[in-house]
Amino acid sequence: MRSLLEAQVATTIQEHRLIDSATQRIYIAISGGADSVALLMAMLALDYGERLEALHCNFTLRGEESDCDEAFVRELCTKLSVPLQIKRFDTRRHAEEKGISIEMAARELRYQWFCSFTEGSEGRKVVAVAHNADDQVETLLLNLSMGTGIRGLSGMPFIKQAEGIIRPLQATPRALILDYLSALGQSYREDSSNSDTRYKRNLIRHQLIPLFEELNPSFRATTYRTIEHLRSTEALYMETIECYRAELLSPNGLEYKPLATHPERTTILFELLRPYGFQRPVVEELSKHLAEGTAGAKFYSPTHLLIHGVQLLELLPREEGAAVSLSIDISQDGQCALPFGGELHWELLSPSALKGGYRTPREVAVFDYDRLESQRLTIRSRREGDTLRPFGMSGKKLLRRILIDGKFSHRARREALLLCREEAPIWLIGHVADRTFALSDTTQTVLRFTYHK
Repeated sequence: MRSLLEAQVATTIQEHRLIDSATQRIYIAISGGADSVALLMAMLALDYGERLEALHCNFTLRGEESDCDEAFVRELCTKLSVPLQIKRFDTRRHAEEKGISIEMAARELRYQWFCSFTEGSEGRKVVAVAHNADDQVETLLLNLSMGTGIRGLSGMPFIKQAEGIIRPLQATPRALILDYLSALGQSYREDSSNSDTRYKRNLIRHQLIPLFEELNPSFRATTYRTIEHLRSTEALYMETIECYRAELLSPNGLEYKPLATHPERTTILFELLRPYGFQRPVVEELSKHLAEGTAGAKFYSPTHLLIHGVQLLELLPREEGAAVSLSIDISQDGQCALPFGGELHWELLSPSALKGGYRTPREVAVFDYDRLESQRLTIRSRREGDTLRPFGMSGKKLLRRILIDGKFSHRARREALLLCREEAPIWLIGHVADRTFALSDTTQTVLRFTYHK
């Protein structure tokens, strides 16, 4: 007789068609933790054994503890006669090279490796990961805390066809997983980092969710049902977007006039242009321009150029190294997406609002707003002969020399962007500010820029 967990996994596989072939190869991602061990045991109990192979990632982040996890997984798979492949990663180095968090680096490395097993298999192979219903609730709260659209509220999908990733435990609560392992007498590994509330997900799990449970003891279950409703809503939403895509998008560009008076013009434009790398702030600026501006304006993503034509928004691939030129309004707080990735935010402040004085990190630049004597600045690519007056120097310095001395890569030099007053650079964005319009004791209004990677 199947246990409750095994029955739940079987139902999830059937309802969401996670495994669609009697010969499909199934890789189980196993960390040694409760979730992945339970998934492996359940899949064996459901008679998938001959088709299973385990994959274990050792991220080498916790020293001896990581090695003990690997040893536990190796011993478990040997006992269960399940083939095992192990991959060791230098996660910290990857994070440093990419300029991303340890969490993001581990996720990136993990899924790159998993996809190497399914790539080109045309559905003949899948990788099962052990996300559960509680993970869904945590993901919703995490996305909600950072700002999200409907995708972030509808949680992780049960299946990602393109990558061959399936989630058989996704409808299963964590409590049922622990009960299942207890009934089997099956041990598992505890990751000590799971209790570290410096990580956002752990903070949500250990501090935020218990507070919600004081309001509603069934918070996890009711929130999971809400996610299911939102997933259905997302499906209907995407069906509508696909109708707009078929009607308005062609190889030449996007027919925008039917959207001119649509109350949700910005959202529709964002969904249609999202596959081409256009971020929400750029689309918001585009939507505003379509209502007020004239033909000829250009909008950029890292990979594409959009030109406001008479009949169409002409969509073109960007030539590598193509010049960038954007005009921004600094008379009020604002933000814009940058063509090569990242966002630039700006705000007007009183000098007393600057914490820590006038010294700023390189991702931040501050200027005397009144001395700029302009309500618009330009963001552009660098040009031969550009100079800056860096702090700590008496004169000017060629931008080319700043890039060389700063050991910028060739790509970074090509993608370097300047904030300019008229045509004169005042900030190598994210790196070096010009002192011409520096703050002083007589400054009344501060213009502060912040670059977010």
